[in-house]
Amino acid sequence: MAEGGMKNARLLPRAILLLAVVLVSLTTVAWRQSTTRETMEELAGAERELAIAIDEREELSRELSAMETRPWIGAEAARRLGMRAPTENEVVIAPGGER
Repeated sequence: MAEGGMKNARLLPRAILLLAVVLVSLTTVAWRQSTTRETMEELAGAERELAIAIDEREELSRELSAMETRPWIGAEAARRLGMRAPTENEVVIAPGGER
């Protein structure tokens, strides 16, 4: 029976070491998964912000295109500056035609 006790005494440190290695491995895996989850959430947030920014850019581009048209410019000139199209008797053709 003394021989069995010696055998158990030699196996105990190995079992403790094995248990420690398994615990460290499990802890490492859990930590990696949690950091990966956080990173994925941040990435998803950044992708949402990018999609919103792209939509805003497209909307601004459409608005700018509309503002570059002659009807919009004429309407804004009339509204802001009181401008209007000249009447027939207000148009003067200056001499000095083509060269």
